[in-house]
Amino acid sequence: MNVAIVHYHLNRGGVTQVIANHLRALATTRGPTTPERIAVLYGGRREGWPEELPTELDELDVSLHEVTGLDYDTGLGDDTGLGDDTGLGDDDLAKNDNVQANPTDLADALVDVLERIRFSPTETIIHAHNHALGKNVSMPGAVAELARRGYRLLLQIHDFAEDFRPENYRRLAAAFAGDGSAESPPSLYPQAKQIHYATLNQRDDRMLGRAGVAHTHRHLLPNPVGDFGELPPRGGARHKLATLFGVATDRRFILYPVRCIRRKNIGEALLWSALAARDATVGFTLAPINPIEQPSYLRWQRLAAELDLPCVFETGAPGGLRFEENLAAADLLLTTSVAEGFGMVFAEAWLAGRPLVGRDLPEITDDFVAAGVRFDSLRPRISVPLDWVGKDQFVETFQAAYLDALDAYGCSIPTGKDLGWQIELLASGGEVDFALLGSRLQQEVITIVHGDTRRADELIELNRWIKTALLPSDPDLVGVVARNAKTVRASYSLEVSAKRLCKLYQTVAASGVESRVKPLPAGTAILETFLQPARLHPIRLET
Repeated sequence: MNVAIVHYHLNRGGVTQVIANHLRALATTRGPTTPERIAVLYGGRREGWPEELPTELDELDVSLHEVTGLDYDTGLGDDTGLGDDTGLGDDDLAKNDNVQANPTDLADALVDVLERIRFSPTETIIHAHNHALGKNVSMPGAVAELARRGYRLLLQIHDFAEDFRPENYRRLAAAFAGDGSAESPPSLYPQAKQIHYATLNQRDDRMLGRAGVAHTHRHLLPNPVGDFGELPPRGGARHKLATLFGVATDRRFILYPVRCIRRKNIGEALLWSALAARDATVGFTLAPINPIEQPSYLRWQRLAAELDLPCVFETGAPGGLRFEENLAAADLLLTTSVAEGFGMVFAEAWLAGRPLVGRDLPEITDDFVAAGVRFDSLRPRISVPLDWVGKDQFVETFQAAYLDALDAYGCSIPTGKDLGWQIELLASGGEVDFALLGSRLQQEVITIVHGDTRRADELIELNRWIKTALLPSDPDLVGVVARNAKTVRASYSLEVSAKRLCKLYQTVAASGVESRVKPLPAGTAILETFLQPARLHPIRLET
């Protein structure tokens, strides 16, 4: 059995890291279920590819091949952070809405490479990543064409265009419809005996199920999580942090290992810095690369400077601390993200030997909890008194953001009554979740908390878990970190991932092949699931 791994690029990013870790995982096992040969097909960019990787792969037969037309057909750029520094993310939004889809040409280009390296359809599985994300409008049709030509496919979904990425989705819809309409293109997710889907979590698996993908063709494939090994000495890392960023060595350092893109909810991390101002500094590792993300990032930097918040930016940028040094310097790791695919930070924090505090994403963390990981210092919301921002203000700004999102997807607008009661539920009990506020209202709350210790105490009283999370480490917490690290290694290590991946490849290889490729029976279900008011966070769509 041969495996052809297909992705748009091998630049630094979450999917590139997953591909590299899949190869590392497969190198830990040799046997009859291990692929004989592996080819990585990509569009030509490989600035993030670990060039030392071949030495780690022992006798695993891996080759890299450029494919014309496989790269993004949008403006290029990647935005990732931990969790998505070393985890997932490809959040550069597509801006060219008028690209013509050429799926047959792309399929031909892929097949030319496969034939040249003698990867025949009967002996090859194509493992394609994020085929329907909207970065290349030819990809959905190309994978369907490969299936028609007899190849067996595993389509791994890390992120959805339907998940508040309207620019990406609109491009796909326009390419399929040819008239710019945004009707859900059911052919984004082709169906045939030889096409299987892999998802990172149970949420996405259930969503594909509701859309019509048979349970026999849906598979959970969580990301491999590699160990960091021994971190650099803490003393040296703290000295470097003090020298370069002015964080005193006796001050607690709360690290948000992230590229500061909108869905990472940077305003909430600044709120943490305001609440912890007496004895802690919050650090952010990386700035966004994508120009679309820059205005939001610069707004948060300006607010931090204006209020003189105890935080530092870009501690992991060139000339700063290496990633492992950032981890060594940290007392706590922080996450405030409102959307993840796998959520590497939920696993990696414990392997770094650090407690994790901040925002819980139960749809994502439920899988970790089922494996035995404890998240004692995470909660799914930070409650804010509604009168701090004004109920009318919240309702007005949230409704406008939601209607804009629907319009961007070309969806019908609900009646005011239908939408009104759903928004009312989000602001019930005189409180609202901080993450549901737009950036302007978030800035108001941060300013209130920073300028008035009584209000800061009031917010902590509403969210008592924050006070506990910010306490210095105690022996019980050290034990939780160690137990969580042991659980992560038992469930997500390279060795465990290798067995899971080989078993899945065998399942796909045993599939029958049919010439007819069909669309999803209920393709609109995916978009409808994501476009619920309770899932909207206005900060994700603000420019």
